[in-house]
Amino acid sequence: MEEKHVLILPFPAQGHIKPMLCLAELLCHAGLHVTFVNTHHNHHRLNNIKDLSTRHPTLCFESISDGLPEDHPRDIQQHITELIKSIQNVTKPLFRDLLRSQRSKASQHPVSSVITDGIMSFAIDAAEELKMKVIVFRTFSASCLWAYFCLPKLIEEREIPFPCEFKAFISSTYIIVSCYLSFCFSVSFLFFLIMR
Repeated sequence: MEEKHVLILPFPAQGHIKPMLCLAELLCHAGLHVTFVNTHHNHHRLNNIKDLSTRHPTLCFESISDGLPEDHPRDIQQHITELIKSIQNVTKPLFRDLLRSQRSKASQHPVSSVITDGIMSFAIDAAEELKMKVIVFRTFSASCLWAYFCLPKLIEEREIPFPCEFKAFISSTYIIVSCYLSFCFSVSFLFFLIMR
């Protein structure tokens, strides 16, 4: 049986890289080969690459340009528009080339599927172009997802601002448990999709 090799592409921000890196580790524990693709800027900022590669021999790292100059501050709160435009113009073709080269490497297991951050939608096109499986992984929390689903109904029922009774219902314990359960379900589902 051919060993599975997954390429993971997060959006270049800490709140996206960390969850995707945790997912990469879990997939390595499950016996998959994983290539984690980062921007050059973030790749150099990761302090634990050697440690992760030692603990997970099936995990390797690649980096591509985000298109911004080296001295650019990359402050997501102030320069998000610049970063997204640069990624679309520069990173998109570089990713497509990287995916082709990873797919054709004879010295290792070829990439069989891509897990991309929802914001990095160009990875979907690139993977589908090469007839590869694609999974879009959203890195936001379960409580955020819940809010997205509930917000239209709350607006429709004129429940915003929230009544006091509702505030008591939302406790930190509830949010922590829902985030954990959502993450466990997501990882199980991803593993199922990759292995089929």
